[in-house]
Parts: sequence; C-alpha cells; structure tokens
Amino acid sequence: MNPHDEPARKLIEHIFLKHQDDGMDCDSCGCQLECLAEKVAAGASLHDLWPEVEAHLVCCRDCREEWQALLCIVQAEMRGELDKDVP
Repeated sequence: MNPHDEPARKLIEHIFLKHQDDGMDCDSCGCQLECLAEKVAAGASLHDLWPEVEAHLVCCRDCREEWQALLCIVQAEMRGELDKDVP
C-alpha cells in the first residue's frame, strides 16, 4: 500500500465505523422517512424530530437520496402540484 493512501484509508474506516455506531440502520431509517417527510414538509426540523435519522442520512447516500426524493414529492403534494388520483 502506498503510504500516501493511509490517511484516506483511516478516514474511510472512520466513516464506516461512525455509520455502524449511529444506532440507525437503513431499514430502520427507511421505515421512518414517510412520516418524517410529512412533518418536515410542514415546517418541522428533522434534527429536532429525530437526530439519529438525520445523522444516518449524512452518512448514507442511498437513504439520503430516498429522503430527498420523498421530501420533494410530499412538498409538491402539499402545494397541490401532484394529482393524487393518478396511479
């Protein structure tokens, strides 16, 4: 291994360890997103509602992308921009 790679390796290990230790896995996070998206779209703070979910979203790109998409959909529904009757 190149000695210049060591800092990057340590950083990556730290990120993965932090992600594992945050008490929230992807399944647990995903189960909460719909309810949280409705509250956040209505003006609540995700950090105030559930800081562990917020911490997980910082670490997990897949969950973060799902969160952002869901939040956009809920916000559009609240503005009346989506037809809820369309399957």
